[in-house]
Amino acid sequence: MFADTFTTLRKEFCWESVSFRHALKAATAITFAIVAARFLELRHAGWLPISVIVIMRPSVGGTLRIGWKRLWGTVIGAAIGVVILFLEPGTLVLAGLIVLAFFLMILIRVFSYTLFSCCLTVGVILLLGVLFTDGWQFGVERILDTVLGVAIGVAASFGVWPNMARKNLRAKMADLVELQSAHFKKLTESYLHGGVSEADIVESRIKASLMLDTCGESFREAAAEPGLQGWQRDELTRLLRTFTRMHSLLMTMATIIRGGYGGPLPSIAEGMADILEAANNYYGWLECYSLTPEDCPDEPDFDKDIDNFMAVVGDARIRGDFEDVPLERRNNISAFIWNIRALGGEIRRAGKRMYELRHGRGS
Repeated sequence: MFADTFTTLRKEFCWESVSFRHALKAATAITFAIVAARFLELRHAGWLPISVIVIMRPSVGGTLRIGWKRLWGTVIGAAIGVVILFLEPGTLVLAGLIVLAFFLMILIRVFSYTLFSCCLTVGVILLLGVLFTDGWQFGVERILDTVLGVAIGVAASFGVWPNMARKNLRAKMADLVELQSAHFKKLTESYLHGGVSEADIVESRIKASLMLDTCGESFREAAAEPGLQGWQRDELTRLLRTFTRMHSLLMTMATIIRGGYGGPLPSIAEGMADILEAANNYYGWLECYSLTPEDCPDEPDFDKDIDNFMAVVGDARIRGDFEDVPLERRNNISAFIWNIRALGGEIRRAGKRMYELRHGRGS
């Protein structure tokens, strides 16, 4: 463990590392916040550098996104806390509201950072209101400290080695497509030939899922950055949804395979292998198009491959190859084919959205 940690530190301890530059930039901003708190003689000097620590992210978009949420949450929470203190409820009521605020803070922290900040601020202001007679003033001070902290963090992100999240989107998308493609290949092998363990399938799915989360965060950070038009932000959101649907289709295919009704019928096995190979190639094209579109071959005609395969399935039905097949297995095969077709449609949609993001709508 220590060897891995030391290797990581040695690798990142260089000027080319985004993490290194971010750490240096954040340390400078935090130091400035501490000096500013002392110079302004703030009663709660720790609130200012804490705000800087919380909102700063390696990318400008990440800092803007979390800073905006913290600002809104703090302002709303402080306002609620001040109003409650002005109403002068009893100590028992205040104690109950403090418990409720911190309970809600823990409950919703993974769902909404804005509401998390709001509940945290309400709890802190009410607690200070119990301990001090002028507790309502802390609400105003917390708003000012948060505004100043967010301003310092955003200024540092823009003014010192700015790192735009959208510059790294190509690499993130290519990594995501590569991991989804690797997962699809394992599913293909398992469906056609078996021999792939459940652990291997789960491992590849988890890798793709984690990368989808990472890519999604980068998309949201990029959408928060200045310089993008409204339609570009919308396209980023739609592209993320497309990747999410692709991952959902892969999960559904894994469920179908686990159903245990066997692979394709012998009469369509060759056609099934061909269409799965075509889908793999389509994934490969999308990975190339994500990273280096100028060097990519022409987009594969997956619709033609699907039509050829459906002709094979139609011939098998005419020959009566499906008549003696149990209903569960027929449904299993039909569901698998439907998911392949849907996956091809989502890959085509992803490529279209990438093209529009690079060249503009209607181009």
